[in-house]
Amino acid sequence: MHDRKAGYALLRQCGWLAATPVEFQDEVLKNSSYYSFEKGRWIYRPDDAGDGLWGVVDGGLHVIFTQGVHAPRAGIFASTGFWTGEGSVLAGEERTIGLRTTRETQMVHLPYRAFLAIAARLPEAWRCVGLLTFYHMVGALGLREDLCLRDPEARVIASLCRMLKPHWGGPAITGGFENTPVTIDMSQSELADLCNVSRSLLAGILASLKQQGLIEPGYGSITVLNPTQLERRLTDVT
Repeated sequence: MHDRKAGYALLRQCGWLAATPVEFQDEVLKNSSYYSFEKGRWIYRPDDAGDGLWGVVDGGLHVIFTQGVHAPRAGIFASTGFWTGEGSVLAGEERTIGLRTTRETQMVHLPYRAFLAIAARLPEAWRCVGLLTFYHMVGALGLREDLCLRDPEARVIASLCRMLKPHWGGPAITGGFENTPVTIDMSQSELADLCNVSRSLLAGILASLKQQGLIEPGYGSITVLNPTQLERRLTDVT
């Protein structure tokens, strides 16, 4: 866990906020509240009233999708640098996704009124929120393409690789993180549902990836031991 100063410095290095002008970063962080949540806490649920933007400093979330036939269900795992809530800012709509912590998690919250005050001083703020929407659109389209892969092993690896990123489409933290192990908080049952494979088939795929030294399955989680090598394996199977 990070103190507020270290947490804010981290958000300036990765994900959506890092892609925005420094002046906007300063205003967002100055006007945001800093929270620590225990595991299993709902940050908000689908259909809750929207109130501004949330960003992940440290920890992990399940992003609960609501638009499918069998919704709601755990969609992806999100961690440091992930921001969401732009729908409530741009459209004034209720939440169309849910956020639930998967471990102790630190987050920041920029209320809608605080964003409007920033935008009154910095009109560029609206472009910044549009940029977040663009990143999410790119990520959602990429996820759709991943799930259209015919080979089940390719679908599983592609989904794991997508969740290694601390954002959807934004810039990564620069330098030295390519071979750092990353733990994804998702059970085998949830991953099987996401990738549209049976649990027995998924178990075989994960066993093979473990034998290759690429992952280490855990209880309710999967640790990717070498992200770069896992991405190369995806290239091999596609």
